[in-house]
Amino acid sequence: MLPKLRLAVVGLGRVSKSHLPAVRELSGKIELTALVSRDASKAEQEASQWEGVKTYTSYEDAIHDPNIDAFLLLLPHDLHAEYTIKALRAGKHVLVEKPMAMNVHEAEEMVAAAEESKSVLMIGQSRRFFSPVTESIHRIRANEIGSLININALLLAHMDKPATDWWKDESKIGGFIIPLWGSHILDYVIWAYDKMPVSVYAQGHSNNPNWSGEDEVAISLNFGEGQMANLLMSFNAGARATDKEGLTGKRIWSTQNSIYDRYLIGSNGMMHLKDEYELTLNGEKQAECERTNANFTRQLEEFTDAIRENREPLASGKEIIRVMKVIDACFESMRTHQVIPIQS
Repeated sequence: MLPKLRLAVVGLGRVSKSHLPAVRELSGKIELTALVSRDASKAEQEASQWEGVKTYTSYEDAIHDPNIDAFLLLLPHDLHAEYTIKALRAGKHVLVEKPMAMNVHEAEEMVAAAEESKSVLMIGQSRRFFSPVTESIHRIRANEIGSLININALLLAHMDKPATDWWKDESKIGGFIIPLWGSHILDYVIWAYDKMPVSVYAQGHSNNPNWSGEDEVAISLNFGEGQMANLLMSFNAGARATDKEGLTGKRIWSTQNSIYDRYLIGSNGMMHLKDEYELTLNGEKQAECERTNANFTRQLEEFTDAIRENREPLASGKEIIRVMKVIDACFESMRTHQVIPIQS
């Protein structure tokens, strides 16, 4: 039997509530070794739910712990590159939440550090790991709708207040709706086409004084050869959450009083992804899954298996640099009001 991966979780904020149950579900492959948080009481409270877990308030101390093999980084976006590179240079493997970094320059430094240390670097594009989403990619690769021509993605949600204070600060989040949700949609589009767009045109505006970044966005991607994608995203749509824990409170729900759809148009048919939970092909249901956090378990298992098998994981740092290039181009287009060419 292979030894368990000794994992440390860094950051115990909102998103940790999705990741920590996945760690527990994979107890046959993973041992939670340490929790890292600047808030000692928060770390100790969470550690009390586990057996034999260390707590650290210093990240520097944690990365030099020889009993830690890998880090799961759940931090504000502006810390992703710094914390990832430090761990990689210490010989640790890293799974870091999306978006990968604040810009493509940081992303390239992260990948270089992973290659230099021969460590696994994976990005938390967790929405890849819903079974209908994975099935849609298999069917695209099998040409079940012919050649892919267009992807139209629509996200309409409502948020009054940010789920955490650092979301208010554009210097920590790197925008707003684009890094929060657009990073998932752009990742899916690039994954589906399996190539980079040749150009991007984007428009974006901020309408809510509770944050400084964009909350209304339209993005048009040109993939050449008659292939395109269009994304419309809004956090100003009128549907409001029915409880205080919903869109206007502590969490974002993609399924509660919001609209999230992707229509994949091919030369010989069309697929529709309704949120991440249902896939139809030419109007007939092909796959569906329960509305759970099982995707986080599948993501963490992919990370663990990639380390065990000494291979690149799905959504590796090297792959997700493509998403960062497109995000950078979106913001440049929004700033200049120009179509921005992208070098592959």
